[in-house]
Amino acid sequence: MAKQSEHGKLIAAAAKAALAPLGFRRVGQSRCWISDERWWALWIEFQPGAWSKGSYLNVRPIWLWLRYGAHDHHPRPADFIKFESAEQFTPLIENMASIAAQTAVAMRARFRTLEDVNRFFAERVSQDGFPVYRAAVTAGLVGDIAAARAHFKRMEDLDSKDYEPWIKLKSECATLAPLLDDPARYKSSILEIISARRQKLRLPDDPQCLESMGSIVAK
Repeated sequence: MAKQSEHGKLIAAAAKAALAPLGFRRVGQSRCWISDERWWALWIEFQPGAWSKGSYLNVRPIWLWLRYGAHDHHPRPADFIKFESAEQFTPLIENMASIAAQTAVAMRARFRTLEDVNRFFAERVSQDGFPVYRAAVTAGLVGDIAAARAHFKRMEDLDSKDYEPWIKLKSECATLAPLLDDPARYKSSILEIISARRQKLRLPDDPQCLESMGSIVAK
């Protein structure tokens, strides 16, 4: 295993101090931290610079019920900070880690329920492809069947133009759309997606993760 750099150690220490109390865990020896929010996850990355030692900050949700395009919202709440010395870098990375924690808390509040996420997606369907797919799947999950049908129909009518990602989206939507008439089967299909994605992220299985949402599908 490669020896961790001086500034890498400083990043890890600052991140642990700020994020561990919020339930985040470090992903291996990387600069990434993850928090299990049951039907979604929060991912924080202290991204290396391409040309200089230092760090960017990325904070994003991972929507576990979406097989594709689950990283649609990825603000960068702090500018790049350059490492010049431990003395110079330490207060800067501690401040960045504090910003990461504040952003995570705000994101948890913003996306407290799946209905909150559904409204977020519903406001962002002006473009074809991933925005419509996300809105379709999520509308079905919260029980807004009319909206889900409309979005799935829009995906069905979408000309994929041999664009591989859109071909995959259309196939996924074609599988899920007929299940809208059977909420239990729709929920079961979504739970399979969540389970597979949790496993990939090395999160423990949580078969009851949808039970507290209060949506039609969850009942």
